[in-house]
Amino acid sequence: MTVRLCALCALIEKTKSFIDVGCDHGYVVKYVSDNKLAASITACDISAPSLDKARALLGENCGVRFVCADGKHAASGHETVLISGMGGIEIVEIIGGCNPKTFILSPQSHARDVRKTLLEKNYRIEFDRVVYDGKYYDVIKATLGGGTDMLKGASASRLKYGMFLNVKNDALVNKLRSLEKAVASYPPTAANLQKLENIKEALSWQLR
Repeated sequence: MTVRLCALCALIEKTKSFIDVGCDHGYVVKYVSDNKLAASITACDISAPSLDKARALLGENCGVRFVCADGKHAASGHETVLISGMGGIEIVEIIGGCNPKTFILSPQSHARDVRKTLLEKNYRIEFDRVVYDGKYYDVIKATLGGGTDMLKGASASRLKYGMFLNVKNDALVNKLRSLEKAVASYPPTAANLQKLENIKEALSWQLR
């Protein structure tokens, strides 16, 4: 498996029911099945060809339920919901329609919107780390309860770049340095200067 998928799998604990929304090849679902981490396992993808890849990997008699559907409708009712391989706005739409015990997420964009939505839904973010796997990916785990309190102390930099900026993360440092260089070359508008300030704040936490 890829670095990103390994990072996601490491966050999965035993659960009554598990769904991988956007399962693609089905590697994460296979990990859950092989390690007997859930009594009920669902592989979901809106793409029938992608779901067929997962079905081929696991086999027809694996005990996994295969669902070709929009994750917004399929995720409801599961105790653990994993969503990766899609943009943050899509993820926000999906998590807005379900209330599992645990979310495990890896947005490809708009991670700030994902974090803010989780906290507003009272999901406390327990794990929030950047991994490098050809590009930078945010990997987030959140559980129900305590999120609104966490939101009260969340700075703009933490919502944008990670709730645990004080925890060393080499991939995050490299990402921030790259962003700092890029944003510093932009026209010095108020918005760009604010972006640069947030990046520098996040870097200062990492480099302490």
